[in-house]
Amino acid sequence: MNNNENIDKLKKISRDYLCARKKFREIADTIPELTGNDNIVGRIGEFIALQFLRDICGNNNVIRNECMVEAGYDILADGRKVSVKIITSENTTGATTRVRDPWDELVLIELDGCNVARIGFLKKEKLAEEHGKLNPIARRTMLNERGLIGRYGKVYSGNAVKKYL
Repeated sequence: MNNNENIDKLKKISRDYLCARKKFREIADTIPELTGNDNIVGRIGEFIALQFLRDICGNNNVIRNECMVEAGYDILADGRKVSVKIITSENTTGATTRVRDPWDELVLIELDGCNVARIGFLKKEKLAEEHGKLNPIARRTMLNERGLIGRYGKVYSGNAVKKYL
């Protein structure tokens, strides 16, 4: 393949990506579960978390925080403030941002390519009781058996999480 063919191929995949992103925004911006800022992966993470929380809460009293003025949480689930963090397989450091107050529960989602690999669920009160550190940096290792969520919360994987995406 010569250099011009390579450039044309790169242009095409770049255009395809941008067009897919534009199409996503056109549809997602009209649906409350997917509205938000330009962080598309974050929007998808909140959508996954909404479904997950509706399942574990057993009802639909789970809504996105439409007013993002109060940072620290993304979803209200039966009155509890839920912070949602998502880590993709593209993230080579395995870490994202710090969990900031106010939050009552944390949902940490790990994506493996185009699939949900694991979801971790952690209650702040349990973390405070057992560990003491209340504003950790969200890391993929939290989902391991000896990680914060592995020890003080619950990690879901396999068929239990594939249905969310």
